[in-house]
Amino acid sequence: MLSTIVAWPFALAWAAQGTWVTPLPSQTVVASERPLVGVAIQPPPSIAGAEIVRVRWTFRTDVPAPTLKAWLCQDEFCLPLARPRGETLQFSGRSAAGRFRLRFQWPAAGHDTDRAMISGGQLIIDYRQ
Repeated sequence: MLSTIVAWPFALAWAAQGTWVTPLPSQTVVASERPLVGVAIQPPPSIAGAEIVRVRWTFRTDVPAPTLKAWLCQDEFCLPLARPRGETLQFSGRSAAGRFRLRFQWPAAGHDTDRAMISGGQLIIDYRQ
């Protein structure tokens, strides 16, 4: 009987966790002094009452892009991204139902081309109900 009582809370905690994975739309970023605001990424309705635990991201560029600036935003909160792959706890506690956007800026100087293609991206939201 004791093992059933001890195991029960752990089973509930595991069942309350979830992960939402979505591909990021490809986009072309042109040289500009202003960031490009990407397409809104809407989480599925099934996580409407959930809270974010961790956010992970990945994307690639078609050209070397050391001067590319990137931000991951949810509503008005934006987090600068230091590299094209990573994870953060900075969104922890926020509603998992809020829309995300990636913002990019390709500065007008410091590279050989006037545009960069962002592709192969993925956003992974770990959440709890």
